[in-house]
This record gives sequence, structure tokens and C-alpha cells, in this order.
Amino acid sequence: MKNMFCTLGAMLLLAAPLVSKAQGRNANMFATNLPGVITFAAPPEGFGALTASDEQLADFGFPPRPDPAVLPKQYASWAKAILASHTRIVPTLEQTSIFHGPARLREEVESGRASTLESYNWSGYVDLNDATRFGSSSFSAIATDVVVPTASQAFGVCSGNADYGSSWAGMDGATSNDVLQAGIEFDAYCFEGVTATLYSAWFEWYPSAEIRITNFPIAPGDDYFLEVWNTSATQGYAYLVNENANEAVTISFNPPSGTKLIGNSAEWITERPESNGTTATLTNYIAEPFWNAYGTTHENRVFDPGSSAAMVMFDSNSKEISYPTLLGDSAFLTQDANSAR
Repeated sequence: MKNMFCTLGAMLLLAAPLVSKAQGRNANMFATNLPGVITFAAPPEGFGALTASDEQLADFGFPPRPDPAVLPKQYASWAKAILASHTRIVPTLEQTSIFHGPARLREEVESGRASTLESYNWSGYVDLNDATRFGSSSFSAIATDVVVPTASQAFGVCSGNADYGSSWAGMDGATSNDVLQAGIEFDAYCFEGVTATLYSAWFEWYPSAEIRITNFPIAPGDDYFLEVWNTSATQGYAYLVNENANEAVTISFNPPSGTKLIGNSAEWITERPESNGTTATLTNYIAEPFWNAYGTTHENRVFDPGSSAAMVMFDSNSKEISYPTLLGDSAFLTQDANSAR
């Protein structure tokens, strides 16, 4: 466990070179250091992402553009992230043994119209649709902005073990067994008075484990834009932007063998993940704002936290440990409780 945190200061920033001219889709896509995970070359100098065609955006791994006439707030959020994407990172990836699995609900979900749901691992907002298999009613894209919180163990605690916290945007997992997601990780460790933290961006298609992007800049207080989207039941994408560092990374990846996306739930979540086969102790993250949170379906329906069910996190002793507070249709705050125990 200590070795995991010793690597914190050893991150290298590797920026993708700008190509000299527009290239075809195959030429823009190339392999990463992990099998099956693809990234995209940076667009050529002078490339106008805000005015590019949908095909040109896809060629360079940009997330789909919301229609500004129909979805003005969603378009403004997307455009802000795109304009902050000055440098495209060639990701260095690390496979972990951390899992951000489906919601472990305290009771069965019977309706997407429930006002509050209770979980042992999720807190935030969840929207359910009626999709039973991948199709036009399935969620197509989920996005949010989030601020990286400061990680620590519970007040007065120095356990000798790591506490884990993650926040992400994703789809599936509320009532299905897969989750397509991308987010940020904020972990804390203390042993004999010596403390350490680990922060990382990541993506995952559960039941595969989290994959860290080890060379992507991240620090407490950074504003991150997160978006995941799909083009089929077995083709997912993630786009992450550190809007403080003006750096972005884009990923193309597939689910583990035998897994297909349904697209029947959208989530904006703060989570305590599974590590070493058990649900981790939640990092004392204090509070974390989400905003510009929205989701769309393949038939262009729009969802946001204001039209969704709140999810409250409990520990194994049925004590509330993390909860959301809605601040507007597309904004909310998650807060820990009971010193994040």
C-alpha cells in the first residue's frame, strides 16, 4: 500500500504532438500501453473544434457536440471544455485492482421516479429510463464538471490503511451489472503519523477494474470536465479535461468479454469503491461540487440531476456517510458525514 503512494510525485507529462494536416480516422487513432485501449492524436494546429463537422470531431476523439439551438446550457458546458483542451495528452495507463461497481442498494429499485435511493457505495444523483436493451432510448452521453476535493482520513484517525474516494460520470449500474464511467480518484493514507495522498484521473467499464491515467495533471481544487459516451453497446469513449491545466485526454475502449451496455441509467456519483475484495473506507473528502451535469439519450432526450433521484450512501452499520444536496437542475454538492467513517 505504501508503494502505491510513493509514486505520487513521479508523474511525467507527455503531450501528443500536433499533426501538420488533417488525417483520416485510422491515422488519428493509435494504441496505448494497455491492450485494447485506444487514444487519438491531437488535431492539427488551427483546428476549429467549435465549427468542425460532427465527423471531424469524431475523427479526433472529441465528445459529441450538443445542439446549441436545442441544448444551449449543455452546449456551453461542452464548448468551455473544448476551449480548455489546449494540449492533448498521450495517456500512460495503469491497470488497478480497484472496482467501481454497480450500486449496492439497501432496497430494490422499483421505479425511476423514486425521490431518494439508499446505497452502501454511491452518493449523488441517478436517473433511470425504461430501456431493457441497447437502443434509441438508451443513454448516449453523460457529462459533468467537478472540483477535485482534498483527501484525508477521518478526523483524528491514523489507521495504517488507505481510504478511497472517487467521483465520476457514467451510465448503467443502478439496475444492471455493467458500468461505463470516467472520473477522478482521491485517496488518503496515514501510518504512525505520516500521511500521504493519491490523486488520479481514471476510466473503467465494469466488470473490468479501474484504469488510471498516471500522467494526467490533477490536484485538489482543479476543475475537471468528465464525459463518457457510446456509439454501440460495446464501444465506449471517455473525454477528460483539466480546465486549470488546459490539458485533455480522450480514450476509446470496449467492455470485458460478454458484457454489453444497456444504457438504462445515468449517474453523477461520489463513491467508495471496492479494493482488495471489500468496500473501502470512504476518504474524508469534506464536500465536492458538481455542475453542468447532464445526460442525453440516442433519441435526444435530456436528463439532469434535477429530474433524477438522490442517492445517499450508508456504511455497513446503517450510518449515513455521504449525501447530495441539489443546488439547481444541473448542479449539486456531495458532502461526507460522520467524518467519512
